[in-house]
Amino acid sequence: MTEKDIRENLSRNIKTFRTIQNISQADLAERAEISIPFLSQIECGNKFPSPTILARISDALEVKVSDLFSDKESIKSEDCKFMIEAMKAILNAQVKSFESFCENFFEK
Repeated sequence: MTEKDIRENLSRNIKTFRTIQNISQADLAERAEISIPFLSQIECGNKFPSPTILARISDALEVKVSDLFSDKESIKSEDCKFMIEAMKAILNAQVKSFESFCENFFEK
């Protein structure tokens, strides 16, 4: 694995974990106590964070530091369960909203 591969994995994985958790760059930067432009530079692969900042980013994303360097396939398999649970919650909320709409619409 080259340095370029490591940077690409890191930048892609931070953005992937952030997106999956529906966290904005501003929110992640605040949680990790770094600036938004610096986080953006990390996600673009232009900057490489120190070990301390890597630890703060992983804590903010609630993942292991090693997960930030994982290849694409391992992230997909690890996050599959999380995404399924998230979709179930979304669908359940939509069903409840639709039921409420129907009850109100057809009662009138």
